[in-house]
Amino acid sequence: MFGGVVMQIGDLIREIEYPEDSFGLIVEIKDRRCRTPYGVLCPNQRVQWFTKVYIEEKCEVVSASR
Repeated sequence: MFGGVVMQIGDLIREIEYPEDSFGLIVEIKDRRCRTPYGVLCPNQRVQWFTKVYIEEKCEVVSASR
């Protein structure tokens, strides 16, 4: 979802510019006022933390957990 949409735990996401090789699963969300609130399980099997701007504006939801 492009344009500053809040993602949710369980959403499968990918980077808009590189849709072929950058999938991730949101597994944790801290307080969104934090510098890096989104914990994403990446293909390297590690949870990496990303900024709100990156996740909400540079990524899109492939499969929502709704």
